[in-house]
Amino acid sequence: MLEYSTDLGRLNRLKNDLALRVRRKIFDVFMKEFDPDAEMRIADFGVTGRRDHRVHHFFELLYPHRHRLTAIGRAEEGAGWLPQEFPGLTYLEADLRRIPVPDDYFDAGLCNAVVEHAGSRQQQAALVAEVCRVSRNVMFTTPNRWFPVELHTFLPLVHWFPDRLYRRLLRTLGFQYFAEVSNLNLLDASSLLALFPAGRSNRLLRLGPPMLRTNIICISRKASSG
Repeated sequence: MLEYSTDLGRLNRLKNDLALRVRRKIFDVFMKEFDPDAEMRIADFGVTGRRDHRVHHFFELLYPHRHRLTAIGRAEEGAGWLPQEFPGLTYLEADLRRIPVPDDYFDAGLCNAVVEHAGSRQQQAALVAEVCRVSRNVMFTTPNRWFPVELHTFLPLVHWFPDRLYRRLLRTLGFQYFAEVSNLNLLDASSLLALFPAGRSNRLLRLGPPMLRTNIICISRKASSG
C-alpha cells in the first residue's frame, strides 16, 4: 500500500479530520455540478486501500447510489476490500492510464488528489486523457502548488523553489520518497489545464483567494459536437 503524506504521529488524526472536512466540500461540489441520479454510472478514479480514517474513502462513504458506483485503483493500493465495506459498489483494479472500459462508459467521475502522483507531465497528461476518454464529465482536484504549505510533507515554501533545488532540499530534509518526480509532481492551475486533451470543455472553480486555495478544482466535460 502506497503512502501519500507524511506521518505526523499523534497529529495524524487531526490532520485527517481536517482533510475530511475539505473533502466533504469537494463531494458537495461534485453533487452540485453533476447532479447524479440513481441510474448514472459514476466512477471514483484512483482509490486507496488505506483503512485508518474515513478520509481515504470519503466518496464511497457519502455517495448515495453505490449500485452505480465504480471505484478504480491500482493493485498496489490493496483496495479490494471496498465492495465488502460498501455493498453494491463495483471495484475495478486498473492503472488509470489503461482503464478497461469503453469510451464514455461513465456519466461522471471524480479524480481526487491523484494526478500529482502520476509522474512526469507527459505521464500526467496520459492519465488525464484516459480518465477523460472513459468519462464524459470529470471533476479533477490536485493540491495547489502556490498554497504556502506543501500538503504531502507539510513543509512551508520550499516547493516554490526551482524544481531541481526543491527536490534537493527534500532529500536533504529526509523526504526521499516525495523527492522523486514519479511520486510527487505538483501542479498549478495553468499546468493542470495544459494536461487536457482536445475536445474537452474545462472550467476552474475559483474558491477563495488564490494564495489560500489548498486545492485546484477543474470541471471537465466532453465538448458537444453540435
